[in-house]
Amino acid sequence: MKISLGSAFLLGGAVVGYLTGVNALSRSGQVAADGKWMQGRVDPKNPNALYALGHFRQDGLLPPANGALFYTRLVDDDGNSLRSSCSYQLSGPQPAARWWSVSAGDVAGGKAASFSARDAVLTSDDQLNLALTRRAAPGNWLALPDVGTLRVALVIDEPYPTPKGGAVPLPSIKKLGCE
Repeated sequence: MKISLGSAFLLGGAVVGYLTGVNALSRSGQVAADGKWMQGRVDPKNPNALYALGHFRQDGLLPPANGALFYTRLVDDDGNSLRSSCSYQLSGPQPAARWWSVSAGDVAGGKAASFSARDAVLTSDDQLNLALTRRAAPGNWLALPDVGTLRVALVIDEPYPTPKGGAVPLPSIKKLGCE
């Protein structure tokens, strides 16, 4: 089997293009928001914006709307992977925004369940306490799908300005136990 010089250049160009795209995809779209949460970003002025959109689509997610903040988390407060066979408590201040939602689902973008601001019951000091578990729980409850490893996503749409341009306070996720 003999490969022509033109075919070799075409194959080499395809390999270099693929590797360049994978590299740009890995450098765009996700930045650390704090120690555990990752923030998904799509900045149209970023030369890798096309790849950032690809990052969301690769995970089976729709890109966030302009002005929305999108965070994902794969680990609990102790650094252990989130699993649907465990129960968790998501807690922190209510996101200061016009609308927000929390979803939990398969890391591959399959089954997911969602809980939003319209369903939330807050404490008297505007704290959000949300049980993430497969079994019904009193108060705010997000029923986890039976998927194995989980990804928790927090979408904050039209966030209110933070005092002195500070960071958006993000909730903690504490493991309560496993089945």
